[in-house]
Amino acid sequence: MPHHLRTSSTSIDSKIRKTLPRLYAWYRRHHRPLPWRRNPTPYRVTVSEFMAQQTRMATVLPYYRRWIRRFPNWSCLAQAPRRVVLSHWEGLGYYRRARFLHELARSVIRRPDRRLPSDPETLRSLPGIGDYTAGAIASIAFGIAEPAFDGNVERVLGRLTARRSHALGTKTLRKLAGRLVPEKDPGTHNQAFMELGALVCLPKNPLCTQCPFHKVCPSVGKKISTARSQSKISKIKESILVIRKGSSVWLTRQHPQGRWRGLWLLPTSVPSRQNTKPIHRISYPYTRYQISAHVFTLSQPPTDYPGRWFTLGSLDRIPLPTPHRRIVNTLIMNSNTRL
Repeated sequence: MPHHLRTSSTSIDSKIRKTLPRLYAWYRRHHRPLPWRRNPTPYRVTVSEFMAQQTRMATVLPYYRRWIRRFPNWSCLAQAPRRVVLSHWEGLGYYRRARFLHELARSVIRRPDRRLPSDPETLRSLPGIGDYTAGAIASIAFGIAEPAFDGNVERVLGRLTARRSHALGTKTLRKLAGRLVPEKDPGTHNQAFMELGALVCLPKNPLCTQCPFHKVCPSVGKKISTARSQSKISKIKESILVIRKGSSVWLTRQHPQGRWRGLWLLPTSVPSRQNTKPIHRISYPYTRYQISAHVFTLSQPPTDYPGRWFTLGSLDRIPLPTPHRRIVNTLIMNSNTRL
């Protein structure tokens, strides 16, 4: 490393380290009383991290509490049928997380000690666990000095190290995060940075006067570009079929490679031979897509539609994608709607 870069890096590290006690004091006073923080077992921390990926905390909390009541430990989760696991995840989206968490539970109970490993490298080899999640679990649940580098941490460190109008690159900031993690109580350290990014160092309109780094941050009062580039939203049109027979509705199983694999859903295409008009329209986002769907009805499923009949009374126990659940509740469960 060139001497001037090494000196600059040392200076940046020193500046931030001197202010860390203020960050920890701020965290002790202002952190959110999240349920897994009261009892940060490896299982509870892991569940919270899987749920919080790309999901707002206000949305996560009721799902987390319900999940822990139904699946209080690795064994209960591992033994549960996939259908039950997905039904308890319904509404959180990104169902791949639920499938990975279920696979992870099964891999844990197959281990001789039936415990989640604490080693970060071993954690990274397990289903659904990447660099950030491994760091969060290792530091918070096991007290291992490993960085938990997420978007919040990147934004905080990006502003603390900003030069002119731009933050340093992600790779450089990730290395900085690793150098800053202390051997003592690394979980509090990582959570303090993440909490600061979530509550104070916001992507837009940061609350700089409330920040413990206020006196040393070069970005105070400046517009520093720290946002990651956003993927372009693609628009997709699809058709959804409601097929009724008395008090039953026809559902099909999502293809193993489909976006909702493992879930049941209303058929998602209209046979060309049916000359029908849509009775309902629904629009919803899915990752980087905005999907516009027209809803049609049929009295009988075509012979080439795999699936089965479900009684209306059983639908609450069947895992459905949230948009399909909305259609069921609006058009099928509503007795005032005639199909």
